[in-house]
Amino acid sequence: MPASMSGAQRFEGYWLLDLSGQLILQLVLDFQVTLVLEHFRITIEGSFVLEHPDGTSHVVEPGGDFDQLSPVLPLSRSKVVAEGRAFDDGRLEVVIQDGCRLSVVPEPELAYESWNITGPDGLLIVSMPGGELAVWGTSQ
Repeated sequence: MPASMSGAQRFEGYWLLDLSGQLILQLVLDFQVTLVLEHFRITIEGSFVLEHPDGTSHVVEPGGDFDQLSPVLPLSRSKVVAEGRAFDDGRLEVVIQDGCRLSVVPEPELAYESWNITGPDGLLIVSMPGGELAVWGTSQ
């Protein structure tokens, strides 16, 4: 049986995040891109790729100008998350039910965290500089 904690379940090489069915309630754009879900908050500080079901994709730089951030704006329209995975190498993948995919790959030269997720019961997963994951939370 895989290890689990409130909000995430451990598998070989990744954590399956309990994001399925979570509604995106708010999108915050400042020097980060933050998705506020019903029970989770995903904060992205590093560049990421947003892929659309039609095959188009955009590299998004948090803190960029409006034109550069505009591809993420449709995520604020009450989209529902299908799945989320935090990989041991620091990658994050979030799939939206409409087929959009958000992927964060940590850049080794960054001196800060690429992303973090907070969730129920003190769950905190952070992609540390260099890509290693740090995971805190209440064991279940």
